[in-house]
Amino acid sequence: MAELPTNPTKLHPTEFYEGLDLFNRGFYFECHDVWEEIWGDAKGKNKIFYQALIMSAVSLYHFGNENLEGALSCFHKAAVQFRQLPERFLGLDVAAFVEQMRVFFDGMSVGETELTWELIAKPRPTIVMEES
Repeated sequence: MAELPTNPTKLHPTEFYEGLDLFNRGFYFECHDVWEEIWGDAKGKNKIFYQALIMSAVSLYHFGNENLEGALSCFHKAAVQFRQLPERFLGLDVAAFVEQMRVFFDGMSVGETELTWELIAKPRPTIVMEES
């Protein structure tokens, strides 16, 4: 079970920040593994929040493996989860992050988008937390 960090200003278990670092460095599979531990113990909107972040990581993992169908499917699932949350939740500007993801995948569709080197090299979304 994930424990709360000793620093009371942190809104998440320590493992969340480990996953955040992995996400922002592009290690989406590893990030997914770390966050899944937290998600399993979460309740209510917190559970939805972690699940949406996990699905976002998985979408980018699939994209990196040139699996556009899997990437878009996971992105759409994450967007549905994020819509259940306020615009700002647990230190994340949810609306801004969802917009980053939308812009990243904008114009891509299964069967019509060729994954060119330019698309594959496109900068990935990052997560910036608003907590101190």
